[in-house]
Amino acid sequence: MASAEKIASLACIELSPTDVPQIQSEFEKILAYIHLLDEVDIPEGTQPFYGATESTNATRPDVVTQSEPRESILKNAPDTDGEFYRVPPVF
Repeated sequence: MASAEKIASLACIELSPTDVPQIQSEFEKILAYIHLLDEVDIPEGTQPFYGATESTNATRPDVVTQSEPRESILKNAPDTDGEFYRVPPVF
């Protein structure tokens, strides 16, 4: 069984020495609960369940359309240089 220190290291979590026994106990309880799943009787041929509805990615066709004229888009901008939006520097 993995130690609390090892799991904390993999998760990039710092544990104080006083936390280790409690965390180790909690990990052991979690793993014991997960091992209960090994006892579930699953009938042969049962398919995995992936979601409540059967769906596929809803995509739209990639169709080229006419965009709005630049002037129409820039008229609502707080600040432009006539061609692009102007924004304050981020650095």
